[in-house]
Amino acid sequence: MTQCEGVQRKTSLNLDLSLNGNLVFHPLNLDWSGCCGVTTVHAKIEIENLRGQRLTFANANHPGLTPAPLLIHFLSTPLPYPGDWYAGELHCHSDYSNDPVEFGAPLSVLQAAAQSLGLGYVVCTDHSYDFYYSKIRYMEPMDPDVNFGNYRADALALNGGTDASNLPIMIPGEEVSCGNHLGENVHLLVAGFPRFLPGLGDGGRRWLNNKPDLSVGEILEQIGATPAFAAHPRVRVGGLERFIFRRGMWHEQDVARQGARAVDGLQFWNGTRSSDFYAGREFWIKRLLNGERLSPIGANDAHGDLNQNVGVKTPLFSLYKNRNHIFGNVRTVVHAAEKSIVGIQAGLKSGRVVCTDGPFISLESCMKGVRVEARSTIDWGGLETVRIWGGQFGASGEIDLKKWSWREGPPFHVSEDLPLPAKLDYVRAETTTSEKKFAMTSPLYLD
Repeated sequence: MTQCEGVQRKTSLNLDLSLNGNLVFHPLNLDWSGCCGVTTVHAKIEIENLRGQRLTFANANHPGLTPAPLLIHFLSTPLPYPGDWYAGELHCHSDYSNDPVEFGAPLSVLQAAAQSLGLGYVVCTDHSYDFYYSKIRYMEPMDPDVNFGNYRADALALNGGTDASNLPIMIPGEEVSCGNHLGENVHLLVAGFPRFLPGLGDGGRRWLNNKPDLSVGEILEQIGATPAFAAHPRVRVGGLERFIFRRGMWHEQDVARQGARAVDGLQFWNGTRSSDFYAGREFWIKRLLNGERLSPIGANDAHGDLNQNVGVKTPLFSLYKNRNHIFGNVRTVVHAAEKSIVGIQAGLKSGRVVCTDGPFISLESCMKGVRVEARSTIDWGGLETVRIWGGQFGASGEIDLKKWSWREGPPFHVSEDLPLPAKLDYVRAETTTSEKKFAMTSPLYLD
C-alpha cells in the first residue's frame, strides 16, 4: 500500500519466487503515476518455507526492530546542478563487501539506484579485508588479486552497452585499511586504482592480530595520481573497536604530505550532520589554514542501504535501524569535462567539488573579487542563508566575509559578486535551505 498526500493506493503482486540465497534483489513493476513529494510504502509480505510453514510480516522481519514504512521522494523539479557538474556517491559497498557483520548490494543494483537518484557516477569502495574472502562464503579464503579482478571486471562491464551514456558511471574503488602514524587502522577511500591494495588489518578474521599491513604513506606511494580521501576522519572509535580491531582516527600527521603526495580530501560528511560532521569540518578548516589543499567530501558509507540503514548493534545479539547512511543521500558534485572514469577522477583531483544533500553552491573568481552562485528547488526549499568565509595560511581562524539571509520568501537562485580583502589565500561558501538542506564548496584558492 502506498500513500501520497492522503491518497492511498493498494496493489497486490503474486511474485511466485523460489528463494534459496542469502541476499536476493528482485525488481517490482509498480505504478507510480500521480505520486509526488514524499510517498510512504507499506508492504505486507507473505512467505512459505519448504516445510509448508507460512509467515506474514510488514516490510521486514528483522528481530527486535519495529517495522517502518519505506519512504520515496518524488521530485517535482530537476536537480539544481549545472550540466558540467556530476553528482555522485563516493563511499558505498557492493556485495563484494561481505563479512559476519556487514554486506552490500550487487553492483547492478547500485547503478540502478544511482540512476533513479539522478547521479552521474558511483565510486564503489569495498573493504580491502573482504577481498581476501569469497563474497558468497565470507569465511572462505580467496586470492584477493583474483577477487578484486572479478569485482573490477563486473563494475566496468556495467559501463558498456547501448544505454551506457544514460547510466551512472561505475568506478571500482576500494576502502583500504591502512596504518596511521600511531600504527592504528584507518580507512582510505581510493577512487579507481586498477590493482588490489592490501589491507587485512581490521577485518576481524585474524582475531587480535590486527596490525595494519601498510601505512597511509605506503598506500599513497603505490597509487600515484589516483584520487584518495580519508574516510570519516572524526567518527568516534569505541573502546571495543580499539581493542579488538585496533582502529584509530586520522590525525594531522596522516593527512599531510607524505613523500610525493598527500590525501586529496576528507570525507567528514558521512551521511548525517552529526557531531562527527562538525568535528570533521573543524579539523578540515585547521588543515586549510595550515596550507594543506584538501577537498571536502560528502558520502554515506551505505552497505546496500537504499531506504533504511539496518546494521549489527551488538554482534550475535541485536540490530539497529535508522536513515543515517542511505545510498546517494549525501553526494559529492564534481565539475568534470566529461562523464567518464577519467573525467570524474580528473574532477576530483582538481578540487572543484560541492558537498550537498540537495542544493548547489559554487564560487568563481571575477573582476570584482569572487562570485557566489547558489541554487535550490521547491523540493529542497528556498535559500535561507548563504555564507562566505576567507582564510589566510598561518592564521588561527577564518574570516566571516559575508552572510545573506532571508526569513520570508527565500529565493531559489542567488548570484552575487563580493569584493575581497587583500592577503586572503582562499575563500569557501555554504548554504542552508528552508527545508534544512545544506551544501558547501571546496576552497577557491586565490593564487
